[in-house]
Amino acid sequence: MRSSCVPQIRLGITLVEVTISTLLVGILVIASLQSVANVGKTWTITNQRVDGQGLAQELIQEIVTQFYTDPTDPSATTWGPEAGETNRATFNDIDDYSGWTESPVKNAAGTALPGYAGWSRTVLVQKIDPSNYKVINNSSLDKGLRAITVTVTSPTGKTTSVEVFRSNVGGSLQPMSANATLITWVGCSLKLGTNAPATTGISLSNHAKDE
Repeated sequence: MRSSCVPQIRLGITLVEVTISTLLVGILVIASLQSVANVGKTWTITNQRVDGQGLAQELIQEIVTQFYTDPTDPSATTWGPEAGETNRATFNDIDDYSGWTESPVKNAAGTALPGYAGWSRTVLVQKIDPSNYKVINNSSLDKGLRAITVTVTSPTGKTTSVEVFRSNVGGSLQPMSANATLITWVGCSLKLGTNAPATTGISLSNHAKDE
């Protein structure tokens, strides 16, 4: 009498296999979510860095085009706004901006810039020793060179600072024909959909003259 052995066919998976598979899928999902979160964080930081640079350059451009000293009284020793200069629209020389702070950020006319709620800007203007740019000269006579620093703070607390130097013999102080336009900053602005525009540019060390 012959006997035969019929192999048994498994029709399912064990609880252990289900548990291991679920664990592996969970690990992959968590890793994917972390990657997405990191990409989103990097994107936000990059956007804020670009926006910060643009907002700083926009205000720097406004400041460097002002007179080095008060045009109505060049011998005045007041550091900061003179009497009657209560807002940016009335500022007429670069030290008027020293200590200026604003939130939300606005244009020179005092209108808030759209898309920048929660952002702030501060300005610091300091006297510099022309023989050594690292030496702050605030306690003595002005030696003809000043450092202008604009610091922009994003809603998340990220700060971006831009510093430029301005001398009392800059191009904006030189005699020029009535039809001349002084170029002190070149930049561009990009806006996608309803997002806040991203602005970037650079101040020109040697002012160009466009006639």
